[in-house]
Parts: sequence; C-alpha cells; structure tokens
Amino acid sequence: MYVLSSQEAELRDKLEHQVRTGFVLRGQALKSIRRLKLYRDRFDNFESYCESVFGFTMLYIERCMKAAETYYFIEEYLKTNGLNDPLPTKQRQLRPIFQAHLNPIEAGEVWVIAVSLAMGKVPPAIMVKEAVKAYLKQKYPPVNPFSPGEICRITSGVPGKKNCWCVVAEVRKDECVVNTWDDRFVVSVDDLLSLKFDRAESEQMLDWGARMSALFEVGSLDEAAIWLLKGLEKLNRSQLNFLEERLLQVLEDVYLFHDAE
Repeated sequence: MYVLSSQEAELRDKLEHQVRTGFVLRGQALKSIRRLKLYRDRFDNFESYCESVFGFTMLYIERCMKAAETYYFIEEYLKTNGLNDPLPTKQRQLRPIFQAHLNPIEAGEVWVIAVSLAMGKVPPAIMVKEAVKAYLKQKYPPVNPFSPGEICRITSGVPGKKNCWCVVAEVRKDECVVNTWDDRFVVSVDDLLSLKFDRAESEQMLDWGARMSALFEVGSLDEAAIWLLKGLEKLNRSQLNFLEERLLQVLEDVYLFHDAE
C-alpha cells in the first residue's frame, strides 16, 4: 500500500465530504479521487474504495460522474448563450442526456428544449427523455427499414397492441401503416420490430391471420373467443401448434360454418 502525503490526505477528506453532498459535487469529487488515486493507501482499486467507504456500486459511480460532467456542459452552454434557464437539480434529470452520448452543445440544446416543455421550470426525467428523443429525431431523421408485407411486432406506441404481430401495409418516411387481425394503425418505425420471417413462414402466419380476421368480421364474439384471438396475436412463431390449430378450428366451426350445415 502507498502512503499519502498530508496534503493528499487532507484533499481526500475534503473530497469525501463533497461526495456526501449534492450530486454535482459528488460526481466531481469522485472523478478527482479516481484521477489522483487518493484511495491507494488503503485500497487496491477505485471500485473497492467506493464500495467500502460510500457503499456505491460502479454503475452509480459512473452515473454520478457523467451527471456532473453533463451539468457543467449545460451550465456553460446557458452562460455562453446568455440564457437564464434553470439548471438541473437531480442526477436522474440528466441521465437521458448522458445515456444518449450527446456532446456539450447538444446537451445544452436538449436541456433548453426540456425546460421549454416544462414551461420554464426544471423538467422531470421523463420530460428530458422526450426532449432527447425529439432532438435526435429532428437532427438524425430515422430511415424506414421496413417493407410492405413484412411481418413485425409492435413494441410500443399503440394502446392494447404491445407485443402483437402485424403486417406492414404502407411505408412512410418515419412510420408505417400496419394491419393487425382486427384493426389498422399508424406506427412509428421506433415502435416496430421485424420478426425476420422467410417467405414460407410469412405466408403461414398470414394464412392464420386471415382466419382470425374472418372471425373478427363476424362480430359478436364471446369472451372466450376474444381471449383466444388475443393470445394468438402475441405469438412469436409462424406456425400454430396442434392445440392452437384445434381451438381456432372450433371457433371457425361455431362462428363461420355453423350456418352452412
């Protein structure tokens, strides 16, 4: 183990006090302790030092240091541009910014957008996340990777259809018009995930999807029928197993073929 000089020991005591204060000083102090290796008289590495002295995990430590760095980016941006926007007050407000790996100017621009969304007040983390998403979408417009006829999964953005499969009907700049077994929706490319089926698999899925749609068009389905169809719309595979196929046939017998007998 190393022996710290009296000046180093005094500096460490001061920095450790800062770590236990607000999040900006905490992150800055942790960076200084790591950079100057002020832990080396008692610990072999920075990680074990932080865990033992403060009870911090490395994930939390990295977030603290990134948050402090981002705070100073924003503070400098506001000062340079003569803006009086409020500064962040919590680490979590900055997390969406540093997780997006924005440069100092971008961090400042996003924070100003977030403050505007919050009507001039300090924005909560969810609002900062929205600002980051809008900023990146405007600066780096997404390229639509999907094709008509492609089978995808809706990951978010459509109430009641999360994790349901769909078929791309129309491709637009940054969104797709998709068909499900019971409706049609406009979905952002960010909320779609390709299931990457080959042609044969796609045809299989489209076949039993058409059967589901035919049942839906009958109307007046009972709860059990709706329950089964809502289960089928979340499958990750193109082929029904024996029981799923049999249950679908039962619904067809009841709702589609009963009058024909």
